[in-house]
Amino acid sequence: MNKKLMLSIGTIMLSGGAMASQPDSSSFQIDMDGDVDTIQVRSDSSPNQRRTNFFTGLVYNETVFDNAPKRSSYRLVYLDGSTRINENFRFRHVLSESWVDVKGANGYSNDGRVSFTLAPRYEQWVSPRFSWFAEPVYIRQVEAQGTATQELKLKPGVQLTYGQHFISTTADYQFKWRERYDRTENRDNDNWQAYSADVNYVYRQSRQINYGASLSYNGTTDNSDYEFRRKNYNVKPFVRFNHYYGITTELNTVIGREESGRYWNGYDYVRVNVNNNKRINNNLRVVANFQYGDNQRHSPAHAPDYSGGDKQEMQVRVGLNITI
Repeated sequence: MNKKLMLSIGTIMLSGGAMASQPDSSSFQIDMDGDVDTIQVRSDSSPNQRRTNFFTGLVYNETVFDNAPKRSSYRLVYLDGSTRINENFRFRHVLSESWVDVKGANGYSNDGRVSFTLAPRYEQWVSPRFSWFAEPVYIRQVEAQGTATQELKLKPGVQLTYGQHFISTTADYQFKWRERYDRTENRDNDNWQAYSADVNYVYRQSRQINYGASLSYNGTTDNSDYEFRRKNYNVKPFVRFNHYYGITTELNTVIGREESGRYWNGYDYVRVNVNNNKRINNNLRVVANFQYGDNQRHSPAHAPDYSGGDKQEMQVRVGLNITI
């Protein structure tokens, strides 16, 4: 099979992996805002070809603790998407700004955090059923009170599809460093390393319904450093469907555990997501997502716990997904 024919088969990335659609199932793919690695491969090189897809909007979070003040945060997402350069290269770009507001007698407001991500990717189709990619990712966060955190990820992945079945695996190795400073001098620097991996399966039953599940794990490589060590693992079953008035909906539930610190304190959590988008035209979709999370605190009986205890979370994400 020649290269042009291979690339003419519609493809897409789902939750960290690319999907190569077979002729009998290419139109069955249902994609959503929030598919971080969404890629559309096209065979033509026309200047009118749509190459850039991004989300712009507002994300609001509210967290209520059993034993601590309520915390609210607002994040303005100016740009979250990617641009395809050619059939093998694309470039991901994210720019956002956030604020935190803590209620209560000792409450405070965070003056803001600016975050941006740059990630070039090379991908190669070996056959219509198999592809791989390699991607370096650079992330920088700067806080108004004097902390800058930077992260470099090395992220490979492979994708395999057979008819209506799709499975992908991705992994990354992370180099992180943090600078805390004031107006007169740099106070200290820290650096640590981490890794993550996930496996994703999708069954594209029809144009109206897709469903599947993903498994994720992330942790630090050196668990002797109590300040930075952490691990988090979860499973996420999901279903996506097209229904009334051109609306696409995803329902998913994330069930997992996160642990960190000297005694591996953490939370057992369940998060329910209802994600929606409605296509206005070929270039514009309206996005409205809602999440509710219940987090139960766990800690060894002998260990001190200075957290706010159990917590409930709510997140609302609204905005536009633009394709040009």
